[in-house]
Amino acid sequence: MKAWDIFYNNIFKSCFVKSMDRIILLVSGGIDSVCMLHLFWRLKKKININLLIVNFNHKLRKESTKESEIVKDLSYRFDLNCIFKNINVKKYSKKKSLSIETAGRNLRYLNTKAIAKKYKYTKIATAHNANDNAETVFMWILRGSGNFLGIPQVRQINKNITIIRPILPIKRELIEEYVSFHKLPFCIDQSNLSDKYTRNKIRLSIIPTCKRINSMVIEHIFSLSCIQIREKKYLEEISNKLLKKCVKIQKNQISLDLQTFLQYNEAVRFRILKNILPEKKYSVHIDFIMYKIVTSSVFVYELSKNWIFKINLKKAYFYKIERNEV
Repeated sequence: MKAWDIFYNNIFKSCFVKSMDRIILLVSGGIDSVCMLHLFWRLKKKININLLIVNFNHKLRKESTKESEIVKDLSYRFDLNCIFKNINVKKYSKKKSLSIETAGRNLRYLNTKAIAKKYKYTKIATAHNANDNAETVFMWILRGSGNFLGIPQVRQINKNITIIRPILPIKRELIEEYVSFHKLPFCIDQSNLSDKYTRNKIRLSIIPTCKRINSMVIEHIFSLSCIQIREKKYLEEISNKLLKKCVKIQKNQISLDLQTFLQYNEAVRFRILKNILPEKKYSVHIDFIMYKIVTSSVFVYELSKNWIFKINLKKAYFYKIERNEV
């Protein structure tokens, strides 16, 4: 299938875009977001939707101004409203002690939410694609999270605003083919070619190696993510109901009735622990705690500098450490 067919089918299959929607498109000027802009422009001819293009200049690279100019030209060419905003990522990164990548992402979302609220837009579309999803899955595997969910197609950030990722099922090769066919201008982010970041190492080394083994690896990983999302939703519903029967959450303490907890299926127990764990939610920590619950009647473990895990016969506790400030 071509990019347009996947996009159009996904929009209506997932039901996250409908007539009269007011949607912000986050367009950086890179190939993925340019493709998304054009796809939505075509969709606008078929259903009544209101689009607003938003572009952020991070002032981190010399290409930033050129990217904004490309987005401006495309917005005018397709008669779409647009907003351009400079954001000081370096300053925010230093102030919040965040990486440049995380700081940029946080600032984009903070500013986009403000724009959405001001102009009454209810949906924010980002241009994550199937390759991005595969990279995310590999990142979580390497970090030991036990998570194959990847990037969610829809995420509610508050009662009025939803983030949607309408081109998530489309792999990058099809995006490149689409942009080339329609002769759309775009910029290449040179930082994506550096192996400085974990994601780039996966993109430049691991994904190509996997594709040599199986050319359908991107599609298969996306399918795996979809399966896990469905199963997670079902198991979460069950786990949340059973959690209420064995967990008591207080201000600085979470207690677990082990007699009730140990009657549950292992998959449910894992999810309950993951949901109540105050910090370090990686599978290696959950597995360790689960092992101690099953094998120990008395046990104390410092989960982090802020939280202690303790087993005392038929009860387990997570309690916050009270530290005196000097």
